[in-house]
Amino acid sequence: MKALVLTAGEGQRLRPLTTNRSKSMLMIAGRPVLHYIIDSLIENDIRDIVIVVGHGREDLIDHFQMGGDLGVRIRYMIQHKQEGVEHAILTAKEEIEGDEEFLLVHGDVLVEPQMVTRTINNHETMGGKVSMLVTLVSNPEQFGTVKIDANGIVEKLVEKGGPERYVSNYAVAGVSIFSTKILALLEKHRTMELAIEEFIKEGNQVSATVWEKEWAEFTWPWDILNANRIVMDRLLKGKGSFIAESANIHSSVVIEGPVYIDEGTIIRPNTTLRGPIYIGKNVYVGNNSLIRDYSCLCQGVSIGYAVEMRNSMVFERVNVGRMTYLADSIIGADTCIEAGVQLWNWRPGTEPLHFESEDETVQIPLEKFGAIVGDNVVIGVNASIYPATRIGEDSVISAGCVIQKDIPPRSNVSLKQKLEIKERTDL
Repeated sequence: MKALVLTAGEGQRLRPLTTNRSKSMLMIAGRPVLHYIIDSLIENDIRDIVIVVGHGREDLIDHFQMGGDLGVRIRYMIQHKQEGVEHAILTAKEEIEGDEEFLLVHGDVLVEPQMVTRTINNHETMGGKVSMLVTLVSNPEQFGTVKIDANGIVEKLVEKGGPERYVSNYAVAGVSIFSTKILALLEKHRTMELAIEEFIKEGNQVSATVWEKEWAEFTWPWDILNANRIVMDRLLKGKGSFIAESANIHSSVVIEGPVYIDEGTIIRPNTTLRGPIYIGKNVYVGNNSLIRDYSCLCQGVSIGYAVEMRNSMVFERVNVGRMTYLADSIIGADTCIEAGVQLWNWRPGTEPLHFESEDETVQIPLEKFGAIVGDNVVIGVNASIYPATRIGEDSVISAGCVIQKDIPPRSNVSLKQKLEIKERTDL
């Protein structure tokens, strides 16, 4: 069976982190999301993979190439204009229509091997033409949902579309098996909802199996932190720490809880690592720092003296200056955060945090949430960034600025002040 993986979406709600990259190339515990998907396919002996690419495809293709290093065969189909899941599937029609069925995986879902296994097993057991993995969610208006009967047969599928559009709390969880007969109906209707409706009316069985474990789809920035936690728990909890032999960890470093420390990393004296945490290859952590609570430092990150970092994701080649505080935040690649910067994760009072994206405003489902900083940003000495604030890519924040609102991409932000020098009259 071939796997069809959809990675072409632009990820508007995740910007600035997806301005230059596909959602499938977001970093989770040091690796792109797509890497976890491919690993899950390999563990189920699926090695023939078709990937529909679009936005951010250059870096994705460059990273995975033709799949030889992973022991798989990858072919890429380009969706030049992002027109939804149905159009993406049809973009790959010539690669999959020769088979009876195909496995469909959404590239913006954190896929575990058992998610694929369970979908395949249910498909074989139920003997239907379509099998979907579904999961219970508390916010079904944000997902495609299905109505299923007591035997796990899908009676109706409704695509995401707001508070009036869902039919249950069972959301489609990003892994499905389809008969290639669905392709003709997708061409006819151009929506999955109508295609499945006619498919069922024609007498074809569509079944569902429930994924009851934790699940992450990448829609909002905080989903990255959630996925990072899930992966770290899977990687470390109950298994103990992993510390590469080439890691250079000073004897005075305190390690509390499970940690993952990769090759070539240097941890300087009197630093505390409070796991679960992930530290990638060739990372430098300066003296007297505290890295804790699901923080992830990707390859090539440099952390200065006396930095405190809590539950934060730091992408590749980021430099964090001394005496900086960074909490519940996500930092894009090649960014420089200079000394004394404060990235706050809460406001005084009890008012919840909100996040705006285009024409919608959503309440952040976390008590604490920090900043989202794009790629190639410079944040100057002693700047302060308020919670739930986005800093667009390629921006420069000058020293001492207090940022209380989103900063557009490629902005130069400076602080104007008047310096007064007067003679003392109290002597």
